[in-house]
Amino acid sequence: KIMVDIDYIYHLAAVSNIDYVIDKPIETIEYNIMGTAFLLEEARKNQIKRFFLASSVFVYEKSGHLYTSSKQYSEILCNNYFLLYGIPYTILRFATVYGPRSRGVDVISKFVKNAFEGKSLIVNGQGTQKRNFIYVKDLARGSVRAINATNTANKILTIAGKKSISIIDLAKQVNMIFNESVKIESNNKELREHDYKGDINDIDKTYLILGWEPKVSLNNGIKKYAKWYSSSIFDPETKK
Repeated sequence: KIMVDIDYIYHLAAVSNIDYVIDKPIETIEYNIMGTAFLLEEARKNQIKRFFLASSVFVYEKSGHLYTSSKQYSEILCNNYFLLYGIPYTILRFATVYGPRSRGVDVISKFVKNAFEGKSLIVNGQGTQKRNFIYVKDLARGSVRAINATNTANKILTIAGKKSISIIDLAKQVNMIFNESVKIESNNKELREHDYKGDINDIDKTYLILGWEPKVSLNNGIKKYAKWYSSSIFDPETKK
């Protein structure tokens, strides 16, 4: 019913917690792949102007795992519905999003929480694996630009920060923001083969197409999140 008289769909709903994906493979397939299929079918029935899929930069790496596969197949479905039914799409491959009201499971959220509690910042192995982060407001701006910018239909765009950072360097950066008040420790776990390595392509191409690029640096973004997190500890309403 809610799909009637709608021009655009931003499909953001998905299972994205990697630990949950590993524990609940069938649910992940149902939500991530079939959820996309159901929405595309309603988009077809209502002839919407554009279907925007929130995919992931994980797709850039061939190894991946079930989460990556669920995003790959969702992207394929978007292309299929365009070829068969003429439903235009735009795929937005998001980097790791962080900022106020986060779910608290990403590494920045965990590091900030531990730092406030005086606990060590724990990295897997040597922390050489990389991630690319995007502040939530920058991601929102980039996603909306995809409607108004020309030449975005049936394209894959990367909504990500300007560069990736290793987890060990991220831990050091968070620690500096907290005046180096906590320790950085390794859990000595070996990296799994399916772990995301952090390689991203075509970021500059997306910036050019959208006429957009992130405004919030990683350092300032962490500070903004830490400020919000600090206030949310004492005011639970801010977490809603």
